[in-house]
Amino acid sequence: MSIDKKEAQLRDDICRICAMLYSRGLIRGPSGNVSARLGEDKILLTPGGVMKFDLHPDQLIVVDMNGEKVGPGNEINRNLKPTSELPMHLEVYHRRPDVGGVVHAHTSHAVALTTAGFSLHTQVLTEGMLFLGVVPTAPYGTPTTSELSDSIIELIPDHDAIMLPYHGSITFGHDVWQAFSRTEVLEQVAEIQYFTSQLGEEKRLSKPNIEKMIELRKKYRHNLPSDPKLLED
Repeated sequence: MSIDKKEAQLRDDICRICAMLYSRGLIRGPSGNVSARLGEDKILLTPGGVMKFDLHPDQLIVVDMNGEKVGPGNEINRNLKPTSELPMHLEVYHRRPDVGGVVHAHTSHAVALTTAGFSLHTQVLTEGMLFLGVVPTAPYGTPTTSELSDSIIELIPDHDAIMLPYHGSITFGHDVWQAFSRTEVLEQVAEIQYFTSQLGEEKRLSKPNIEKMIELRKKYRHNLPSDPKLLED
């Protein structure tokens, strides 16, 4: 199977990101999945049931926008299947033409907070507000089923990061590296929020300063329709 330079680079990028997710404790075992838009009608993504810390570029799978495998594959990935959470990735690509990469991780601190009934407050970290904006928590959906992909449909257009209760997070960006960086920032927000709750009352940035951060989001083209909710208590 011959691939062009763009696809070869994307394969390398996804494998590097998977290794970094694992080394940072953002995924464990075979969990988590990463995808990237490959042209207008194809997606490159990780296979299901494979340990991500030592993923080989040839193990990645190409699917069309309906989730069907494209091409003959190779000796390594011929018998591999796309991640069972492919429908969740496809929902993002269908509803956000601007998105070029998606990362689904199992961010421990963020999951702990949402499991305990707390929402993520990016107002505790300027970079959280700048790169993430509002991070909603979706209704619960059983992993590997349509419940999961259905649970985020209404949230995708207005957000770049979404929490999945009792499960993990999904982040997206103009490319797979931006999606990955948002996962890292999301977990940092959760860590800071958790630590501040142990030290005393959580004190978020003042509203006038949050308004300045919203203007910065516009300046750097991170702004989304949900941004005014950053000002809500």
